[in-house]
Amino acid sequence: MSNTKLETIQFHSQQLIVLNYQNKPYVAMKPVCENIGLDWAAQLKRIKRHQVLRAGMVIMTTPSKQGLQEYVCLPISMINGWLFGIETSRVKPEIRATLEQYQLECFDVLYSHFMPKVAQQYPNTISLEQQQQIKQAVNERSFRTGEHYQAIYTKLYEQFKIPRYQDLPASKFDEAIKWLGGVHSRSGLSDEDWYDLAWLYKAAERMRYQIELIEPALRVIDSGFRGAFYSMAREYKRTLNDARIIINRETAHIQPKGIADNWHRVLPVIKNS
Repeated sequence: MSNTKLETIQFHSQQLIVLNYQNKPYVAMKPVCENIGLDWAAQLKRIKRHQVLRAGMVIMTTPSKQGLQEYVCLPISMINGWLFGIETSRVKPEIRATLEQYQLECFDVLYSHFMPKVAQQYPNTISLEQQQQIKQAVNERSFRTGEHYQAIYTKLYEQFKIPRYQDLPASKFDEAIKWLGGVHSRSGLSDEDWYDLAWLYKAAERMRYQIELIEPALRVIDSGFRGAFYSMAREYKRTLNDARIIINRETAHIQPKGIADNWHRVLPVIKNS
């Protein structure tokens, strides 16, 4: 147990209490639980049951108007581990949104407050995978609404007060995806999968075109295959065009890096057909 001076940080009109112990910031856990609406007694038991959290827990006292105030604290480095150990599906519905907000943003607030220079140099921004999802959401919004891509990006920057989509805070990712209208592809296919499908489309369309060229000759010689070739030449054209639209949409975020890039050999076929 130790006496130390507390510091308060504003977070969504609430206060996070932070105390210094051995030159490291620790967060008072009871006020956090009360802010969220969690039962403090239950959470204290959970911390004590958890071998790692229990080892990091310290009890500190600080002067107050009512005398010495005692706080059970965890180091900032453990806050996310504690928060994400709480399953949102198992808490009361009325506090679920607040808990999820804490899980998304609380650590960002503490990180930026106590390590501003590090935060500025290494901001907790969206990952490369999340950047791809932002681009896909922008492309899908453009496809749905007819808005130009750059106009959507400009609105995104204004909405979230960022100079580039790469600078979007990780805690704002879900909000940004929702604001853009969501990512509607749930296929789970990678860019490499779409690359293979793009080449499959190219090969299928080439075969369909050759069938279309051969069909008149089969008609001239009154071949028994002329009916099947006629149907394939026309009906497959509609089917392949539907596939082209889907592939075009799902690969809209991909830009060939040069003539040597294999995407350069297939994307123009998809986009300009």
